[in-house]
Amino acid sequence: MACVFLNAAAANMFWQDPVTQSAMVLHHHGDSPEAIASYLEHYVHLNPLFPAAVFVEPGVVFSGIDFMPHEEFQQTRFFKEWVSPQGFIDFAGANLHRYPTSASSFSIRRSRAQGYTDQEVRRKMALIVPHVRRAAMIGREIDTQRASTAKLDALLGAVSAGAFLVDPAGRLDFINEMGRKFLDAREIVKEQDGILKACDPATDRLLQAALLAASTRNDLALGDARPSIVLTNTTGVRFLAHVLPLASGARQKASLGFSASAAVFIRRAEIPIISGIEVVAKLHRLSPAEIRILQAAMTMGSASEIAAALGITVPTVKSHFASLFRKTGTRRRSDLIKEVAAHGSPLFPQ
Repeated sequence: MACVFLNAAAANMFWQDPVTQSAMVLHHHGDSPEAIASYLEHYVHLNPLFPAAVFVEPGVVFSGIDFMPHEEFQQTRFFKEWVSPQGFIDFAGANLHRYPTSASSFSIRRSRAQGYTDQEVRRKMALIVPHVRRAAMIGREIDTQRASTAKLDALLGAVSAGAFLVDPAGRLDFINEMGRKFLDAREIVKEQDGILKACDPATDRLLQAALLAASTRNDLALGDARPSIVLTNTTGVRFLAHVLPLASGARQKASLGFSASAAVFIRRAEIPIISGIEVVAKLHRLSPAEIRILQAAMTMGSASEIAAALGITVPTVKSHFASLFRKTGTRRRSDLIKEVAAHGSPLFPQ
């Protein structure tokens, strides 16, 4: 349906992490299994649109021209060896969700006959992206493809956040393992007469109001204001509670036999960790071309190898490196790598 609406040759939902050079195609239409396999095995690290595409905020529509001119893109190995042989010429996409160093995205690809992505395609893409994001959010929080309570239990049991399904009367219908730990500790939430309650009375009033609103609303657009509820334990550590309505449509089906009208997810409030490349790019206001060179510096060898992969000349590569050195206050490529590592995630090996 998306391909018809957007006049596209192929569409997919995928996840990619430019730091670990890994990717996964979740759903696709119009792509051959051979093309997908070759991308995952041989071309994921050559895609010049990453990591810049990961930095785009979820819901914002983008296309190839937002990252590099069409002429430059067509000179890269990625275009010549993977994109062009399939008859594609351009794409349009949007991130559905961002993770510390990666993103899950929805994209469509256009053939030579269909031409480059224009403003009309962007306009139509912007119309369907919220619906795709909504579907992805439902799938991420509660697996709508699971067909049994046991599988839902296994899914939510693996979630690091406390997960609670609450029925229209406010009674707990399901609790995952982490949620049970929160209840047993009785520091931020508790179970009172079968009802999920916040330990702090003032905070509980906010939680109960959110649950009531969730049980009476037919839908909740992603653009609606949906502030998190701050919960604090006895030692002052903050937690966030997110209430997801399950009042109708796919969300109601996602309850898989439960009578739940809302899902509550509670997690510790932490500063999100992002890619070191993104931090350096924003800190020093790097251009898209400089970001591509910086990414290549982390994963490739000589300047000639980088030039061959990106379809540019060795002098151009060296010119970009000179600009990177000037902007970041470094002198050598090894210093650039240290700069990225210093701003990266402490949860990943540097």
